[in-house]
Formats: sequence, C-alpha cells, structure tokens
Amino acid sequence: MAAPDAGASYINVSRAPHALKDAIARAATTELLAFLATEARLAFTRNENPTVSVLLVLFNRAELTFRCLRALSSCSLPLEVVIVDNASTDLTPALLARVDGVTAIRNRSNAGFGAGINAVAAHARGTYLLLLNNDAEILPGSLEAMVQCAESQRDLGAVGGKLILPDGRLQEAGAIVWKDGSCLGYGRDAAPAAAEYAFERDVDFCSGALLLTPRTLFNAVEGLDRAYDPAYYEDVDYCVKLWERGYRVMYQPRAVAIHFEFASSGSLQRAGGLQTERRRLFAAKHATWLQRQQPPDPAHIVAARHRTTGRRILVFDDRVPHGSTGFGFGRAAELLRHLTALGHFVTLYPLSFLSEAWASVYRDIPRGVEVMLDWGAERLREFLEARAGYYHTVIVSRSHNMERLRARLGPPDRWGMEVIYDAEAVTAIRDIERRRLTGLGASAADVDRAIRSEVELVRDADVVLAVSEMEQAAFVQGGARHVIILRHACEVRLTAGAFGDRHDILFIGAFDPLSPNADSVLWFAREVLPRLTNSLHSPPPVVVAGQNPPDEVVALAGPAIRVIANVQDLLPLYENARLFIAPTRFAAGIPLKVVEAAAHGVPVVCTSLLSRQLGWTPDVELLAADTPDAFADACARLYRDPQLWTLVRQHALRRVAADYSPTAFQTALRAALEATESDTRHRSRPDEDHPQTRQPRLSNA
Repeated sequence: MAAPDAGASYINVSRAPHALKDAIARAATTELLAFLATEARLAFTRNENPTVSVLLVLFNRAELTFRCLRALSSCSLPLEVVIVDNASTDLTPALLARVDGVTAIRNRSNAGFGAGINAVAAHARGTYLLLLNNDAEILPGSLEAMVQCAESQRDLGAVGGKLILPDGRLQEAGAIVWKDGSCLGYGRDAAPAAAEYAFERDVDFCSGALLLTPRTLFNAVEGLDRAYDPAYYEDVDYCVKLWERGYRVMYQPRAVAIHFEFASSGSLQRAGGLQTERRRLFAAKHATWLQRQQPPDPAHIVAARHRTTGRRILVFDDRVPHGSTGFGFGRAAELLRHLTALGHFVTLYPLSFLSEAWASVYRDIPRGVEVMLDWGAERLREFLEARAGYYHTVIVSRSHNMERLRARLGPPDRWGMEVIYDAEAVTAIRDIERRRLTGLGASAADVDRAIRSEVELVRDADVVLAVSEMEQAAFVQGGARHVIILRHACEVRLTAGAFGDRHDILFIGAFDPLSPNADSVLWFAREVLPRLTNSLHSPPPVVVAGQNPPDEVVALAGPAIRVIANVQDLLPLYENARLFIAPTRFAAGIPLKVVEAAAHGVPVVCTSLLSRQLGWTPDVELLAADTPDAFADACARLYRDPQLWTLVRQHALRRVAADYSPTAFQTALRAALEATESDTRHRSRPDEDHPQTRQPRLSNA
C-alpha cells in the first residue's frame, strides 16, 4: 500500500489542478531521464558532524525525489541525507545509484511514513533532524533560516515553514488544531507573500512535509507514534507531544518549500479516509490538551493561528520603523521590541508608507511582529471588521495618525479597545519653531491654541505616553487622564578612544524635507564653523553623516567638511569623534541623536532647545549655546580641554544609564499597559473563546 506524505492539511483540502500537476510531473520526469542518460552524479559532502540530518521516506515518484535532492544539494550547512526507500518500483533505485554521499536503506515492503522516519532517524548524527517529504522542493536559504530560528529560541521543540502548492497558492503557514482534533492549514489557498503569513509565531503544529526538530528531543519522545501507521496525524501528534512536555513549535516564514501534495497517497479519497480514522485516535490520546483549543469555526481562525498568552496589541504608525529614518522611528522600533519581549503579540499597521521589501521590514523590529503592508488607511474599515474583538489594546503613534483614526472611528472611547496614545513629540512645538525661523512667527495665543488642539486629540485615550517631563506637563494641562513618561531606550556603548586619539567633530542625523537636520548642518557650516576655525587657529575635521543628505548639504563637502551618506556602521565615526554637535534650531520630542552620542562616550554641544527637551543641565551633561559665537566658543572649549571633556562625558554617561536604559524603558511601558488594564470602566476585553463577538462602531467618515 502507498505511504501518503505527511504534509496534508487535514480539513478543507483542495488540490492543485490535475492538468498543472500532470504537466509538472511530466517535466520532472523529463529532467530525471535526462540526468540518468548522462554520466552526471548528484553528490553530497559527507560531514563527520552534520548540523542537520535530512530524513526522506520514498515510495515511487522518482522524478519528484530528484527535484527534492537537487534542491537540497545547494544548502550551505553541513548536512547528511538519510533515505529509506519503501520498496519503490519505479526509477527510484536507479536514481539512488547515481547519488553520492547519502545513506540509503531499502525496505522489502512499504512500511509507511512514521516507521520510515523512525528508521532513518536511528541512523542520523545531526544536531537537528529535518523531516522532509520527497515531493517537497526546499528553496535556497530555507534550511539555514530554520536552524537559525532553532538556535535563537529557548525551549523550541520544532520549527516548520511555509508550504506552497505547485500553482503558487499557499498550502499552509503553520497549522491549527481545533478542539475536536480536526486540523486546518492556516492560509490555505491564499497568496503566500501576504502579510498574514510573513511573521514568526508559535503554532499548534507544522506539517511533517517540512519540520526541523532537535535529534536528542526526537529520541527522548520516542519519535513518531507508530499507532498512526501507515500515515497521517503523526506530525500533529509529535508537535502536540512537544507542547505537552513544555516545548514550543514555531512557524518560520523564511523557510519555504514547493510541495506537490498527495504525491504518493494513491487517491485523495483514500487519504481522506485515513485522516478521519487517525483523527479519532489523536483526539482520544490528547483529550486533555484539546480542551484548551478553539472550537472549529472560521470566526476563530485568526485567534487560533498563534499560540500566545500575552496581550494582542495593534500599533498604528506611519511606516515600518527604522532608526536611520529619524523622527523618533528608532524609539518606535524599541517600542515594538519591548512589547514583544514582554510576551505580547503585536500587529503593526502602517498608515502612510505602505510598501517595503520583506527583506528590509524586519531589519530593526522583531520577526514575530505582524506587519500589515499594503493595507493603509483606505482598507482600515475592512481590516478592523475582519479582526473585530481580536485586539486587547491599540497604540496610536503621532498626532496626525490620531487625527486620521478619529475621522474614521470616532473618539478613542468608542473603539472598543484600550487606547494608548504614543506622543513621539508634541509636533506643534516643532512647527512653531520652524515658522519662527522662516520669519512667519506666531503669537502667544497661536502657540497656545496649536498645542491645545494637539493635546485635545488624545484627552479620551486611556494612557498618553510622553517622551519628557516638558511634554508630559503639556498633556496634563490639556486634561489627559493618565500620562506616563516613556523616553527612548538606549544602551551605553562606550567607545574606548582617549581624548588625544580623537579628532573629529561629528554630526549624525537623517535628512528629510520636514527634518531640522539640514537647517542644523547649514547653520553650523555657514555661521559657526568659520568662528570655530578662527578660535582653534585651524579648521577642525567635521564629519556629517546621515540618510539621504540633500544637495545643499552635499555641496558643503570639502577640505573642512566630509559628508557621508547612508552609513551602515556608525561605530567608527563615534570612535574618532572628540565631540558631537546638535545645532538644532527647531524640534520636538527627544533628540535621540544626542542620547546616542552620549551613550557612545562622545560629549555633546547642542542648542538650549535640546537641553530643555532632555532636561539635562548645561555645563554638566552637555554644553549648550544658541548664537553662532556662543556655539563656536562651546565647541572650542570642549575640543581643547581634556578635563572638561572627561567630566561632561562621565556625567552624560550616568544620565543615559539612569534615564534611557532598556530596563527603564520596559518598566515605563509595563506601567502604561497596567494602567490601561486597571481602567476598565468603559472597556470590555476580547472574549478568548468568541473573539469576534464585539464589533467596533465605525463612523461614516
């Protein structure tokens, strides 16, 4: 009897069109025959200490096995391939005779999938075992991603990947076990590149068509249960055994295989019958574990796709945050990192910059964050209706995003979720200062009105996160019910160079049409640097580094100023810098560039505006000045005086460690979440068993 593969989704199965599968099989057969007609061989390097042992159970379909082995041969990891052939009657023996460096066992009869895996596992020597179907073609980088995932996670029992059907539809992105023991491959028939399937998460199980597990753990739980012979549910059973023993099972989206599906099952009808029988066995064996599972209902799919015990948090921001972008996006990335570290599940919903290559999305944020690219404000209603009742908490960053959401959803107390407003800055302050510099000016009444209008937006949020005492006071005066200071998170990364070994004056900042950084650099170059050169009797080396410098900044490059665009590694710049300048004349929030420089042990000269925002004392943690003469004098003092340099450096380092440590950031964030949890007078939390019983009230805007 044929041994079906272990990669089926156990309900709602739909097959790729027969004509397409037949065409793929013919093409694969042609490739195999061409290979066998030559003297070519498929070779694997024998490794004494393989990282991965790939376990393959074969029964006919030599053409698919050839594709499977050919894909494996490009893996960069030390691996071994261990094969059991369950008495194939096609070209499988001829193919195996042309493959070098593998261990192959030939059975006299078809022992089934579970028995075959256990047999080859006994011969394996790798740190990890990869259960792989012979009709699965693993894509480059996939195995490396699975091993990286396994090595970076505590208590991980197994990791699986994304299975794609031959016609390009998704077979599964992790899988769900329902309360009755039936199963569902998450995302069946969807577009594989969609946002919902691009993030890492803990899942009930992953298909044995592509599943990596530690060899010692596989042996400790006695491998796959032979009670499920000849096939089906042995991979579900194995993953649930791991959960019952305190190990986790993860879905890794960077691991991808094209899966033919049901290549050796004989018939779909036969496969369905086996699945029904095995489900009864599985449900009886794991009855206690199943009691905590969701009932089988499409309304529960989103809640069931991810095993998590923390809050489910929806974050609205302009874009995927990267520190190099400026405008507080480094802090936004820290927010996502710390929410995840606290055990919460986060969905990030970008409202303005909707598209980005997945390769860069997770450069600065955890891979466990779901990022809803390509949705945006226009599809907000659709998203919230699909996820109604799913999220406990929503965090809205930046005033313009709160405006947009209020226009569509009404005031925050109508959203049906705990609402946190994250004030990256009181942007009215920055806009007013910019107007003043351009000669437009603003009366005291205009200033008060602008700030009050911004604060009014968030009066009915449960918690407001402010970045400084100065901005906290503005929100409190405006009537915000609960304001907590959440600064930036910045670890001390002290550079070792002594005063005499450093020579550069350094500026770092991202450039953007709305950013103050271009104005800062131009003002320093035109007004301050000539005075500083006279004071030092020679031009000091000035380095300007940042993302996308505008033409007028690039034009400053010359003997006295070096302009470096889009630097990837800033550490050498900090190591060579004697002082850091922040000649910022309009800004709001917290000047992270100053905190970062101080954390690297580079003393700072900045404007009094930034000193007030930080709450740091001039001539203690930094030097501050506003006029060209005073700014040049402060730079000269710090540049020439090693004693002053050392004192300012030490005071700033202490301040960074006290106010901007990751521990302080996480403590403040935890306090904010606890504050929303305790204020439940007008909130009801999502019902875990019925996640879509509440609908948000949407305005007609």
